[in-house]
Amino acid sequence: MKIAVTTENGVICGHFGHAKNFSVFTVEDGKIISREELDTQGNHCSTMPEFVVENNINVIITSGMGQGAVDGLAAKGIKSFSGVAGDPEKAVMSYLDGTISDMGANCAGHGDHGSCHH
Repeated sequence: MKIAVTTENGVICGHFGHAKNFSVFTVEDGKIISREELDTQGNHCSTMPEFVVENNINVIITSGMGQGAVDGLAAKGIKSFSGVAGDPEKAVMSYLDGTISDMGANCAGHGDHGSCHH
């Protein structure tokens, strides 16, 4: 399983649809076995779900996400969790142990969400 966390400067960052980087954790048997950094290559809101699928990602963890992204990911069988902050690895561990909380869609429209000041 691959879990992607939107990151900037080592912490979970802002709006999923504007993320420039994912920290991608490969998990086997409930344990993290690797971590890699993945540049989103300029993909944004409407193309991001397809980018996630192309990179075989199963779960997204982010600080902010709009309803369109939540729905687009769910339609492709990808779980998403938003409203999460802090250390990416701790967030992945909280997903794995079932303690992660999800705020659902917590962004509306396309205002000034381009940074990690969400």
